[in-house]
Amino acid sequence: MKTLHITSKPIFPLVDGGCVAMRNLLDGLLAENTSIKHLAISTKKHPFFLENYPDGILKKIAPESIQINTDVCIVDAIKHLFKKGSYNVSRFYSDNIKKLIISELNVTNYEVIILESLYCTPYLAAIRAVFKGKVIVRIHNIESDIWSNYASNETNPFKRLYLKKLANDLKSYEFNILNKVDGVLAITEENKIKLEQNGIKTKCITIPVAVNINEQVESDYSANNLFHIGAMNWQPNIESAKRLIKLFPEIRKQSKETKLHLVGSNFSAAFQQNEKENIYIEGFVENLQHFATNTGILVAPIISGSGIRIKILEMMAIGIPVVTTKLGAEGILHEKYNCLIIANSDEEIIRESLRLINDHELRKEIGQNAIAYIKKYHNFKEISQQLIEFIHEK
Repeated sequence: MKTLHITSKPIFPLVDGGCVAMRNLLDGLLAENTSIKHLAISTKKHPFFLENYPDGILKKIAPESIQINTDVCIVDAIKHLFKKGSYNVSRFYSDNIKKLIISELNVTNYEVIILESLYCTPYLAAIRAVFKGKVIVRIHNIESDIWSNYASNETNPFKRLYLKKLANDLKSYEFNILNKVDGVLAITEENKIKLEQNGIKTKCITIPVAVNINEQVESDYSANNLFHIGAMNWQPNIESAKRLIKLFPEIRKQSKETKLHLVGSNFSAAFQQNEKENIYIEGFVENLQHFATNTGILVAPIISGSGIRIKILEMMAIGIPVVTTKLGAEGILHEKYNCLIIANSDEEIIRESLRLINDHELRKEIGQNAIAYIKKYHNFKEISQQLIEFIHEK
């Protein structure tokens, strides 16, 4: 089966959960002997460099990319106040990308096209004009929910109004465009249900993110420091890290030896200024599994965003005990499996973090339950088969 896989950013390097999710989908397709061509949109935030792709992958997917400018333009942003359509999505449209896609479709007879995220859908009309096969969109989250959260958390009244406008425009676009494709892959059941409740008639199924279990990795449950993971060019991660920094002094007051490590790319100077005794800005960590298993407890006090948090799944897969909010645990059946700890208020986050810090056996119990959960619900082979079956459905 010849598949054209179009992504809104390069898959490699694996700088965030979105990249990991795209890599796992790619691995699932390749495991089923699918012939794949990969086109990636390159931006200033996520530039494309061929050398970032592993040699084994390069030989199989022959990736190509074109750089576009997705920066916010004040003039265009103001114009969109009086226009229909989503400004957020329009920034990902480029005639050059359109030409690349059409050129590829003219020389190769593909059976299916997978658009990875809503931000690849501006090219749907052009694709439909020359392609008669199946077009599937994979959504990592409900994009309009993310922007609604931004608006709710914004204190500036004028900015809040503008963010609400962006969220409403995005919602209209999102639910309209997803009714024009042949299939939708949702990462969580919550997202699938929300799409259906909002009138999506397109066939939609939940395909969870596949997570490989590394049996060679063992967590050190004597380690009881805290850490946070997230690229600091995504607002939900910024909000979560800032919240944890604010709460950490109270945790430290009650646990004098505890340290907090902040992991991820693109930390701003403002974050560096927050670095003080017992708070460490680690930046990008090459071997995240080794770092995490020797550090202790992941705390992710998430207040915005939508969809499953890939980094939380990856940490659960190596037995890391996790404290997060209900929003952070979206898509995870934690109530039944006791595989992470939910803490929503500031007081709960402090209390539950301290409970794990002070209880070796609880850290081990939560961590081992997390591994069992990943094995059951994020099994690579089963998810790959579900994906291929859906693609082949008439």
